[in-house]
Amino acid sequence: MATQGKYRTALGIRDLRLLIGAFVVDQASSWSYNVVLIAYIFERTHSTTWVTALLSTRWVVGLVLGGYAGVIADRYDRRTVLVISGAVAFVATLLVALLVGTDAPLLAIVASAGLVAAACTPVRPASGALIPEVVDESTLMAANGIFAFLESLVVVLGPGVGALLLLTGEPVWGVLLNAASFLVSALLYSRLAVRSHGDAEPGGNVLKQWGAGVAAVLHHRKALVLTVFLLLDSGAINAANVVMPALAAHLGGGASAYSVLLGASALGGVVAAGLANRLAASARITAIIMISIALECLPLWISVFAGGVPSAAVLQIISGAGMVIVDVLAFTSLQRDLPREVLGRVLGSVDMLLLAASIAASSAASAVLSAVDLNWALAIIGIGFPALALFGLPALRQLDAVLADRVEGLRARTGVLQRLDLFAGANQAVLERLAGDAVPESIAAGTPIITQGDPADAFWVLTEGELSIGARLADGSQADLPPVYAPGYVGELGLMHRTSRSATVTAATDCRLLRISGATFLEALEEAAPSPTMLNRAGVRLARTSVARVAVSESA
Repeated sequence: MATQGKYRTALGIRDLRLLIGAFVVDQASSWSYNVVLIAYIFERTHSTTWVTALLSTRWVVGLVLGGYAGVIADRYDRRTVLVISGAVAFVATLLVALLVGTDAPLLAIVASAGLVAAACTPVRPASGALIPEVVDESTLMAANGIFAFLESLVVVLGPGVGALLLLTGEPVWGVLLNAASFLVSALLYSRLAVRSHGDAEPGGNVLKQWGAGVAAVLHHRKALVLTVFLLLDSGAINAANVVMPALAAHLGGGASAYSVLLGASALGGVVAAGLANRLAASARITAIIMISIALECLPLWISVFAGGVPSAAVLQIISGAGMVIVDVLAFTSLQRDLPREVLGRVLGSVDMLLLAASIAASSAASAVLSAVDLNWALAIIGIGFPALALFGLPALRQLDAVLADRVEGLRARTGVLQRLDLFAGANQAVLERLAGDAVPESIAAGTPIITQGDPADAFWVLTEGELSIGARLADGSQADLPPVYAPGYVGELGLMHRTSRSATVTAATDCRLLRISGATFLEALEEAAPSPTMLNRAGVRLARTSVARVAVSESA
């Protein structure tokens, strides 16, 4: 029920719904467009070389422009980047429609398709960097699970739409539908309320700015380890896609059997997307990642012994589920753990690496299939990738230890927060969000923590020690207020009333405290209504310091 609540919370955020709507419209139409354009080119040429040229153009564009697309997503307002990208893609796709409708030279059609791909390159880094801006940390995994679910769903539905469009006998309609989808997406993006950009200055050195994003991944161990497993995950599924037609033929099916197997893999992604959020709560990331890689790869090998398409399809569902779990965990880690200022460049660089891994794995799988029979090819994929994953076990175990410490720290902090009257009745998600933002600090006796008249920027929880509170009155005299003992808290008044600090708080003894940012505190307070006891206590504090606040405001 808690997991379902997080999905409902995520879907209740307007900006996330707009991002989701644009994603679905864009992706579903793009899949149908790809089917239509590939079928059109093959019908004109009966040559797989031209089809490969079309696909290779998109790969080359992605590899060449992926890093720069990430820089763009960090240089400018990300909402603006998405709107302009959609508008440019709309115009470029209209050009493709014109060329297809007039049976223009194939080279011109392939080149114009490359322009569409170039216009779309900033979308993933810009939208991916926006997601953690529109949802909080507690719902970030759920938000990514929704996108993974929808991405798998459009893989099932998109080609079907393309097949229906082919029945019209006019491929240009499929291209025009894709053009319209870009326009709709741009309109949805324009309605986003969020404003966000990174720290890459316009006109700066592109290579240096891109390098800052790459360095952020290299210097963050968890993000680096999970990125490597994300590449392994992507390589495995793309290698499998190369041998899938041969597997369909081996099982006694043709093109329809191939479609069933691909659809079953996507269906597995739909099923697993709902599990990823729950699995993310576990501190045993080693077991989750290793089991997911095995679930993705081993069923591919077992499929050769399935004896028929239906049983092989069940195995592909399991394989698709394993793939999506790794994807959601890794992308959420990148969004959650890396600085927002470089996140566009990080995601753009990861997209480039994923594309490179896909090309390398696809090429290797094709070479293996040419050299050995299907059984051996699937065995190499099904056993080889999990075997490669074993080399990452030491790094994963270190992550387990770090996560276990974090979970233990969160448990201790949520225990303290639960004892405060301020959060009486608050649900576990709210407490975990506060605990996750809390920064432990040790303060020596006599050190001021809050100074009267300063801006209110944080909420403080006292876990050990004693705090003294004093306020300067209107006549210049000093009033001492009741001390605060552990477990207790200070700093809520200025945040709740959005005023400057009404009193000075000093460590009367050596103290241990948790510092929670004002923004996180106010967001949590909106979800967890303050208890009557807390409101009464806040009223007493407010009354005691009202004279002091007036004095401060008059002297300002």
